[in-house]
Amino acid sequence: MAFVSFALGAIVLIVCFQLLYTRYRKQLNSIPGPVVASFSNLWKLAAVYYEDMPGWNMSVHEKYGPVVRIGPNHVSFASPEAFQIIHASRQAFAKSDFYEVGAPIYHGEPLENLFSLRDVQRHATLRRNIGGLYTKAAVKDFEPQVESCIDLFMRQLADKTRDGPAILDMSVWLHLFAYDCLSEMNVSKKLGFLERGQDVGGTIESSDKIFFMVGLFTQAPILQWLLGFLRSLVPAEEAEPVLKFTLNEVEARRKSSQAQTDMLGRLLDLHLEQPDKVSIRDLTAAIFINLTAGHDVLAITIRAIWYHLARNPRVLSKLRDEIKSASNEYSTSSIVPFSVVTKLPYLNAVIQETLRVHPNTGTIIERKAPREGAVVDGYHIPGGTTVGVNAWVLHYNKDVYGEDADQFRPERWIEATEEKILEMSRCLFSFGAGTHTCIGKNIAILMISKLVVEFYRRYDATLAHPDQGWKVHGSWVTKQTGMDMIISRL
Repeated sequence: MAFVSFALGAIVLIVCFQLLYTRYRKQLNSIPGPVVASFSNLWKLAAVYYEDMPGWNMSVHEKYGPVVRIGPNHVSFASPEAFQIIHASRQAFAKSDFYEVGAPIYHGEPLENLFSLRDVQRHATLRRNIGGLYTKAAVKDFEPQVESCIDLFMRQLADKTRDGPAILDMSVWLHLFAYDCLSEMNVSKKLGFLERGQDVGGTIESSDKIFFMVGLFTQAPILQWLLGFLRSLVPAEEAEPVLKFTLNEVEARRKSSQAQTDMLGRLLDLHLEQPDKVSIRDLTAAIFINLTAGHDVLAITIRAIWYHLARNPRVLSKLRDEIKSASNEYSTSSIVPFSVVTKLPYLNAVIQETLRVHPNTGTIIERKAPREGAVVDGYHIPGGTTVGVNAWVLHYNKDVYGEDADQFRPERWIEATEEKILEMSRCLFSFGAGTHTCIGKNIAILMISKLVVEFYRRYDATLAHPDQGWKVHGSWVTKQTGMDMIISRL
């Protein structure tokens, strides 16, 4: 009995020493932050568990300053200078182990893609090989697919409002559009979301659970290991319906003699032309990540536009005047070409401002300090330390975006000097930064801008419960729910 007591006491003592060592670890012990964060990851876990990492991260910077220790080996930065060093420069820091979650194990190996790849050279090579399919000029070829989904969406709204204004949960309907549209662009196939007006097969619900679990489990090394172990118990194609769908589509298309003008078709053409540069595995991974990561972040931005326009009638009126002027020669039964839409300055400002006030990620986009360490904002950060800038912290920086940074005001993107607009654009983090800027950015802008124009030239959307705010789930992604809106025809 005495031996057991001694052993337990020794274990407790060792744990205490370990916690104290972590707490006062050289080079990080001078960085301010919540006490609990200096010796455990409980602060981060709680912030994600309660779905308010953006709010918590902003609060600790307000309290402790521009450099904050939010975990035993994790430092959060707030300054634009730190952002450039860590995320946006040519010498930007490498991705952390967090990105392993983006590559499901398929045939015994990770299905690496542009999101998951941490090897700098492999990432650069893959991006160079497929990047031509994602340029502004290239994505215009997908305009018919986008218009097909917009037409279906408009028909559904017309049906819902045939007897007058209708209350619809637009947080759901806009997500249905985003998912169907991405699927149509990638594999020329809608998934039935818009047609049925609901989540088909619980696909979106399953995705929500995965995003939350990944956001939570990646906040601590032991939990990330546990997540990897749990994922290894079930074949990825069975655990992730989108992967199974992607594999089936790739296999079917390879057997088909019918050509399709979609992303899968373009990737297959590229494979046939340069099989040594783009393998079947590469193109499968590209379609998988397009569908997996794309639908949620796209829906988040679209929802934010609808919400902030409803909250700001002055902005909506100004936008609608611009849309009306540009679409006068087009009947409401037709769709305004992207070549016209892309030239609307106030629409572009609305999209930029929405991306600023509501970034689609809530956690820090993690990076690792280089092996030799680095000096950032006056602190020497040891090699291997997890670092990063939260987009929410950066986007509400008053030195960059003005004293009214907490306000939704698209005019800031028009009234500012060219130099100021360039500074604001450099700090806009919604599509990533530097060599890791989201390759699908041009696709997203195409879809978003065309949908905004076609909806607001036909319909009005007001909040059904203006005294209530929406619910923002501030985990890995910042999905919004509770957007009941009164939809009425103009």
